[in-house]
Order: sequence, then structure tokens, then C-alpha cells
Amino acid sequence: MVRLSVIIPIYNAEKFLPLCLDSMTKQTVFADMELILVDDGSKDGSAEICDAFAAEHPNTVVVHQPNGGVSRARNAGIEKAQGRYIGFCDADDTLDKDYYEKLLLAAEQTDSDFSFCGMTFDRTEGKREQPLFFPSATVVENEEIVAKFARKMLTDGQQNSVCCKVIRRNLIMENHVRFPTDIRIGEDKIFVLSLLKFCRRIVSVDSKGYYYRDVGSSAMHSNKKMEVLLSTDEIEMNLFTSLGLDFDTVRCEKSVFLFTELADFLQRELQVSCKRAKLSIRENFGCDELMKKIDFAVPFVQANYGKIYSLLAAAFQKRSMTRTMAVL
Repeated sequence: MVRLSVIIPIYNAEKFLPLCLDSMTKQTVFADMELILVDDGSKDGSAEICDAFAAEHPNTVVVHQPNGGVSRARNAGIEKAQGRYIGFCDADDTLDKDYYEKLLLAAEQTDSDFSFCGMTFDRTEGKREQPLFFPSATVVENEEIVAKFARKMLTDGQQNSVCCKVIRRNLIMENHVRFPTDIRIGEDKIFVLSLLKFCRRIVSVDSKGYYYRDVGSSAMHSNKKMEVLLSTDEIEMNLFTSLGLDFDTVRCEKSVFLFTELADFLQRELQVSCKRAKLSIRENFGCDELMKKIDFAVPFVQANYGKIYSLLAAAFQKRSMTRTMAVL
């Protein structure tokens, strides 16, 4: 059996796809890999690049399908995968040559359902590493997966991505877990949360060798983050509670996360100063302590979850500061 299937969804990626594929051929475990290139109805030269690459590399499978979005493309790749483990890579990203070797060895040596690591964001303003929120080689088992890993996902988006993991294929297939096709953003987090309830062991890896190419502006990053928070909130709440986390705890911790993200969003998207954003929030909520230390605000934000969420939604819709505050 092939050790690893790597699924790459592709849509109009001709500019960076050759760099991505080149980094695949340089993987130290390339001989033990299967590449599944899913051309999702590209209108540029991506399809031809895929076919030419497959002609030179017999361990490559190409799927051509009408455009249906990244989730459908990844799901199509899952159906084709034959590897013991599955990895995912975006068509404009690159990897260190030992990236998959590290993840595979950790998963195999500990018999884990998936291994996970950090990432490096390659943005126009420079590279920024995203370190692990666990020490390297930490094995998390059974109930601790929910208590430590899932709980951390409530307030830290680091492990939302499937691209910083290799996942046991049987875990996906036997439990019929697929990417949701009815949402257009935040699908990675839903997929990971859906898998967690079936995991018995996961392991962390000391690597930040996945280079996520992100060329958008800081406002675009903030806008995307807000869209994820708003569009998947109800789904996430249901998934977190289905894992056994207390509903009030989930709501409370998400409230704190929403509030801190809101201050950042107001500053970026509405282009107000951070001081003004915090002042406006403080004036409307009447909680000076909230600005001093977020830990003091837990009871407050839990009680005001609806107001915080309404304010966040209004800000996301790009209303003026006056109209945003009027929502309250």
C-alpha cells in the first residue's frame, strides 16, 4: 500500500502550480507518495500542467471535473486516494523537502490517527511562522483529544487547516467524514472537528515547513477571518458540544474570542484606531475592566454573547461606526 496520498485541489493556479509540484517531487518520501491533482474546472493552463506532470510521474492521478469549489475537489480526491495516510496541499503553496517525512514518521511510529504541525505564512509583507500550541512529539490520546486539542481550537485558529496534517485514510473512510459543500469558507475547521470524535491518538511534530502563500492585504485577511467566524458559528457550536464540551463553556470561550477578534476587525476593516475601537466598545458595553485584562471579562462576555455577535455581524457588513454601534 502507498504510504501517503496527497490531494491538491486546483483552480486557475497556473502561476504557482509548477512551484507546488516541484516541491512535491523534492519530498524525501516522494517514491512512497501518490499525488492526486483535482482540476476543478480551471480556465487557464492548469489542466495542461497537471496532465503534463502526470505523464512524467506515474505516481500521479489527475481528476478533471466541472468547477464545484475546493470542498468538492478535495472530496473527489479522497474517493481516489489509496494511501495509508492522506495529506492536503493547496496549489499555490510549497513545502520543505522533509515535510511529509516528518509527519509520516510521527504518525506511523506512534500509530496515531493523525499527526499535526505548525505552518509558515508567506505574505506580501514577509513570512510569519505559526508555531505549535503543543510541544513537539506530544501524544494526545482519547479524552485528552477533546480536553486539550479541541478545547484549544475554540480560541486558536492554528490547527484549523488540513494542510498541516497527515490523516489516517481509514479514519476518514470508515466514518464517512467529508468536507462540507454547502459553505464556501471555514470548511477545513468543520472537517477537522468532525474527525476528532473518532480519533483515539494524535501526535504533534516539530515542523513549520508548510509555506502558505497568502498575497492578500491585511484587510482581506481580517475580512476572511470574520467571514469564517460568522458563517460557521452555529455549525461549530454543534460540533464542539457533540464532542462532549459543555455548551456554556463553549459559548463563553467563543465569546471571548469573538470579542477580541471584533476589536481587531473594527480597527482593520473600518480603519479606525485601535484606541478608538476599544473606546467605542467600552462605551457601549460599559466595562472598563474588559479593556485591561480579557480574563476579567468571562462572565460579562458570556452574558452578552448575543450583543457581541450582533456587533460583529454589523461590522462585517461594513456599516459605519455609528450604525454599527446603533445595533446595540
